[in-house]
Amino acid sequence: MPLVESMARWLSSGGVDRVILAVNHLSDKLKIEVGHRVAGVTVEFSVEETPLGTAGPIRLASNLLSKDEPFFVTNGDIVSNIDITRMLVMHQETKADATIALVSVRDPSPYGSVLTDSNGTVKKFEEKPAAHSAASHVNAGVYVLSPKVVDSIPEGRPVSLEKEVFPKLVRNGRMRGWMHNGFWYDIGRVSEYVRANRELLEKQEPKAAVPNATKNGWEILRPSFLGTQTRLGAGAKVGPLSILSENVSVGDEAIVRNSIIFEETSIGEKAIVEDSVIGERVIIGNGSKIGHGSIIAGQSVIPGGSVVSPNSTILY
Repeated sequence: MPLVESMARWLSSGGVDRVILAVNHLSDKLKIEVGHRVAGVTVEFSVEETPLGTAGPIRLASNLLSKDEPFFVTNGDIVSNIDITRMLVMHQETKADATIALVSVRDPSPYGSVLTDSNGTVKKFEEKPAAHSAASHVNAGVYVLSPKVVDSIPEGRPVSLEKEVFPKLVRNGRMRGWMHNGFWYDIGRVSEYVRANRELLEKQEPKAAVPNATKNGWEILRPSFLGTQTRLGAGAKVGPLSILSENVSVGDEAIVRNSIIFEETSIGEKAIVEDSVIGERVIIGNGSKIGHGSIIAGQSVIPGGSVVSPNSTILY
């Protein structure tokens, strides 16, 4: 499932019926791919001519936001089941200007470390500390903001939520923390993207998964997921821990293990793909071998008989 659709379903489950996508690079392509309605949610676009940081896009989209009601802001690379309904209720009950979702992690150094008092008021916000911090609660990248916060964001230049907007709210005691205890992944890094897919697949195998074998001689080892219009050749083997998106074809006697395959990709006869991420509309030739930990960008062509070394990255 595309990330935009997954996030739209999550937001919709919390009562959100309209989302605004802040976009810049490749915005025209994204508009075509996403359209104006996803998973029952209306989609609007706010386009940055130049990058405006993490707060600037909110100010830019102010004409699309309510002047009277709080709204959610979320990073575009978050996969989680944060209960935004209850988060919003707490935000309104405490009359905070901003509420930030927090999640507990073992090592907060790659994220924003957050300290709160016993009442949940945020006392300190440290974005991506260089040294290991004693705090285990980190910025989950999901916020509820009141309209007055938008007015405090300077116009026409890049502005950072974490370095410019949040510290002022913390000093004034106007920011609350919402502790999330469910699953949370920041899939901006490939390693986390792979981990999220595999762990969620293990937790709840989608209904589209198929039996372990069929009369055609191909085999599916669970947990695995096959998108619509997936085609498997005779003797092909898929899984375990493999995700094939829509319209993927796997040739006769090909093997796909522990891998994520994007839509409309073709894997040739007797090819082997292991522990890899393969982009959309890739062609992997007959008899090719894709080594462990490899990443192949969309629309690449791997000639027949190729051997891609482990941990390789192919961008074109």
